[in-house]
Order: sequence, then structure tokens, then C-alpha cells
Amino acid sequence: MKKYLIVLILLFITNIFGQEKKSNPVKWRVSMGLNFGATTPLPKPSEVTKIYAWYPKVNPSFNVMAIQKFGKSKKNGVAFGFTLERKSFSTTTSVNKLPINVEGEKLFFSGNQNTTFDSRYLGVLMAYTRSFHNNKIDLYSGFFMNLLLGADFIIKLDGDGKVSDGTESSALNAGTMVKRIFSDQVNPMELGYTIGSDFFITKNIGVTLRFNIGLTNTNNEEFYKLTKHNLHNLYAYTGICYKFE
Repeated sequence: MKKYLIVLILLFITNIFGQEKKSNPVKWRVSMGLNFGATTPLPKPSEVTKIYAWYPKVNPSFNVMAIQKFGKSKKNGVAFGFTLERKSFSTTTSVNKLPINVEGEKLFFSGNQNTTFDSRYLGVLMAYTRSFHNNKIDLYSGFFMNLLLGADFIIKLDGDGKVSDGTESSALNAGTMVKRIFSDQVNPMELGYTIGSDFFITKNIGVTLRFNIGLTNTNNEEFYKLTKHNLHNLYAYTGICYKFE
């Protein structure tokens, strides 16, 4: 899959620069900002009875984009970009009969638990763009492909909670927090949809707003077999952008 991604990148770059003319050059843009959101199942699992807290973490993101406008008006265009980003959050909830694996046996946990998800991605973005108000506003809509650079996916269960095999129940491990690590069950690639806009305050400096929706599962099949839930990245991005003229 990585080979296809590299070929796609090279073909797209060749196409962009092959169309470049002095009267209509490629426009470069960089942006830096923060992601806010969650890696979550959709819809909310029935096992989650209460959400106590949700903590978005500091998620820096850096983006470089090349935009080629076309047509007489030069309002429409295509964009190609690279993104280096982090997506992470933490949440504390109360659950009822959450499937867990204890020494190879599938049991059901009821109690409080904390989930922490932290992932790092290198991605490519391809989008259609449209300019408004004398190029002061650029709207774009397209798709992205992310390669996973690393992930930490940890669930901590309150040991005072109860575990059951369907007939009898007992405390999981009273007085402790029981850690379950699922970092190896995060998919190495993510495909998603992005929609956003750049609002320029000056000729070159603007504010970027973007919403990224993961269309593919963040978790792999092993995690789904245990929990019967798939996770998706849902993150909003805001930052400062600079347009090179």
C-alpha cells in the first residue's frame, strides 16, 4: 500500500508542476495549529453509562500545501499537501458489561475506566478548492490518507469494578488500576474526508479551520472481535496559515 501511495504522490506532483505557467503558477501555503477531537466509536456504545470527563490534549499539526488554480477566473483549483500531525485525547467513563480479555478468557467489566489514545501520523491531502471575495476566503473539500508513525492506546480499569463471566461476579483487582494496552491494535493507515477554509486577514496571513473525519477504522480486526466496536478519528483543526505569492 505504501508503494501505491508514493506513486500517487509522484504522479500528482508531476501533474501540478507540468501545468505550471508564468501566468498561473502553483501557490504554496503552510499552516501550523492544533487538533481537537476524539478517537471514538460511532454511535456511543451501549456499555457506556456515563461520561465523567473528556480531555483533549495538545495536538500540534503542520501542513504544507500546493494549490494550482485553473480556468479564466482562477477561482477553482486543486490542492495537494503533506501533513504531520498528532491526534490524542483521554476520557473517563462508567461502563456496564464491557468485554475484556483476562488471561485469555472473555469476561465482562462493570465500573469506571479511563481511555487514553495518542497517535502520530504523516499524511497526504488532495482537495478541490474554490476562492471567494477576491481570494480572501478559500474553501476546500477532499480526502486524506494517513500513515501511522506511532500510537499509544491504553485503557485503565478501576480494580474495584466487577467482572463477570455471565453467571458470577467479583472485584477485578480491588484497590488498584488494571492497565490494558491496545497500541498494537491500531491500523497502520487511515483514509478520511476533510472540509475546511482559509480566511485571510492580510494578503498573506490567514486563519485555517478544518474538520477531518476518519472514514476507515482506527482499530484493527482483533480489537473489534473483542469489543464489537470500531473507532474513528474525529478531529477539528485550527491554526495560522501563510500564503506565498
